[in-house]
Amino acid sequence: MTTQPAAPTALDGLWAPVRIGPVQALNRIYLPAHQVSLPPPAYGAYLAERARGGVGLIVTHGFHVHPASARAGVSPWEPAWADAVRAFVTPSKRLGVPVIVQVTHMGASGTRRTDDIAHWGAVLAPSQLASPVHRAMPQPMEEDDIRAVIEGFAATCANVQAGGGDGVEIHGSHGYLLSNFLSPYWNRRDDEWGGDTERRARLALEIGRAVRARCGSDFAIGIKLSLDEYLGEAGTTSEETLRVVALLEAERLFDYVCLSHTDYHQNHRLVPPQSSGETAPLAANAARVREALQGRIPLLIQGSVRDIATAARIVAHGQSDMVGLVRAQIADPEIVRKAREGRADQTRRCVGANQGCWRRLGQNVSCTVNPEAGRELQFGAALPRPAATPRTLLVIGGGPGGLKFADSAAARGHRVTLWERTDRLGGQIRRAGLLPDYGSWNFLVDDLEASLRRRGVEIVLRREATADAVAAFGADEVVVATGARWQRGGRSMFRTDRDAIPGAELPHVTDALSALDDLPACGRHVLIVDDNGDYLPLGLARLLSAAGREVTVVGADALLGRKLEPTLDWPWLMPRVAAAGVALRASTTVERIEPGRVVLRGTLGGASETLAADTVVLSMLRESEDGLYQQLKARGLAVHRIGDCVAPREVDDAVLEGFREAQAIG
Repeated sequence: MTTQPAAPTALDGLWAPVRIGPVQALNRIYLPAHQVSLPPPAYGAYLAERARGGVGLIVTHGFHVHPASARAGVSPWEPAWADAVRAFVTPSKRLGVPVIVQVTHMGASGTRRTDDIAHWGAVLAPSQLASPVHRAMPQPMEEDDIRAVIEGFAATCANVQAGGGDGVEIHGSHGYLLSNFLSPYWNRRDDEWGGDTERRARLALEIGRAVRARCGSDFAIGIKLSLDEYLGEAGTTSEETLRVVALLEAERLFDYVCLSHTDYHQNHRLVPPQSSGETAPLAANAARVREALQGRIPLLIQGSVRDIATAARIVAHGQSDMVGLVRAQIADPEIVRKAREGRADQTRRCVGANQGCWRRLGQNVSCTVNPEAGRELQFGAALPRPAATPRTLLVIGGGPGGLKFADSAAARGHRVTLWERTDRLGGQIRRAGLLPDYGSWNFLVDDLEASLRRRGVEIVLRREATADAVAAFGADEVVVATGARWQRGGRSMFRTDRDAIPGAELPHVTDALSALDDLPACGRHVLIVDDNGDYLPLGLARLLSAAGREVTVVGADALLGRKLEPTLDWPWLMPRVAAAGVALRASTTVERIEPGRVVLRGTLGGASETLAADTVVLSMLRESEDGLYQQLKARGLAVHRIGDCVAPREVDDAVLEGFREAQAIG
């Protein structure tokens, strides 16, 4: 019997190997550098999970080459560090995936070494210009400093080679030292290390020469550049990058060029959240760099590519030879293998929330949709672990925690039934998906629901769970994921002098989710009280403003939307809130609510003022819906609770607890 060849697909162009000097990348998808802050064995397991999932090449996060840049306790320029390299590269190499180690110096974007008393000193940079990330004024480097850094790069790369790494990526992007020298904005020198493009590129060439001399030709050396710093003609532009690439190429030192973008003046563009709407912003201009390389060495690009189909289009259009996916592979390490096997519809999609990854920069990595991320030594390749004794399980609540538990438990072979009291799954996540620019939150629910249906979980909607009904069902174990409700009394974490806002019991006062569910019920003048700093009150304000309401958001915090800062949403969303005509009043509390108006007072002092408000919306504190759990526990049933039913927190917590509880049962 003759086997018919597989029908061609739009993804086929991704599966060809790519030659990078002495290294063969298995396909066109790579894992770019990103900080996960795991010790070497755990980091090795993290990388290997992505190798197992089918990625063609791995580039590790950056390791520092000089004491002025490094974190305390890690000295990659010392020979002993080769053992750490071996620990984190070997697991992926055993799976046949090459590993390139990024090496870096933070330059002006570094932080003063006050964490290490032995190396307390100034930040080093080409010129005395502070970066907005740490706001440290640098010491302009002298000749000895420059030579020491070049030697640090060479020594660190030699340690990578000794530890079994297949190559190195020299970091010249993001406002770090090498990009400081390359940038007309950052480099104000008038000596042989600055001035025109040739002199600004000298450090990159000197580092390349030193590393090549130390490591030889049988070792891949790449360089990462910023295609654009978004500083206008004052900084690095795509035209300037083309000139730099031509200079680097003339010496034949590097085996690939990687393109990223921006520095910390525009760092919200570095890892754009879902609210940005950005997808692959580098692709169009990257094609010109690829043409300049003339096929001699490959071009790699990264930056807000969160799905395989986009990567395939970039390759098909000749914009890059390889495409990096970071958050997509944190969310689903198997994304490449699933696509290659025709199972792309089973991919666990990144929601772009930046909560478990970017927000945790400097901490251990996590992921909103993938609780195994960063925990591969504990879970990883061993999952799903079959249940020793399959049990009948009942889940109460179809929010993210309940869905994740049901999915993970069913994957282990348990018989799972899920009751949800409303007519659809998702809980408060579905409401978040209604907010402007937040639609990708629905990915989490849609992907889990599809997985539940594939696994045969019985889903019962419009089912109110009572203690009698649960007991009559007769499950071996019950998991309660009933979430939390919004408090309506106006208790504030900022007002210890009272437990409620006077007047909060009036009929024109409601909570944020109730207002979102019934926008037409809101009056002409709406006041929203924000006590949390998240997007719900601001997104609600945009919707109400678009519906013709006059909306004011007040909060006691000095910065409204504070939780949007660490996820990089703030620079994208807050201008849109302001443009919608929403009045924003930070450092303001509500003294009392009266019919048709509120009395406000600033937290910094001053007289009170009265504002018209025929609807007052409280987006303040929540409390657990744990009544059913307490009743079942009192009856002696085998019952567990997860997510906001334990304590009101975030989606990450609910998903993690659902996953962990599923691993612990049976």
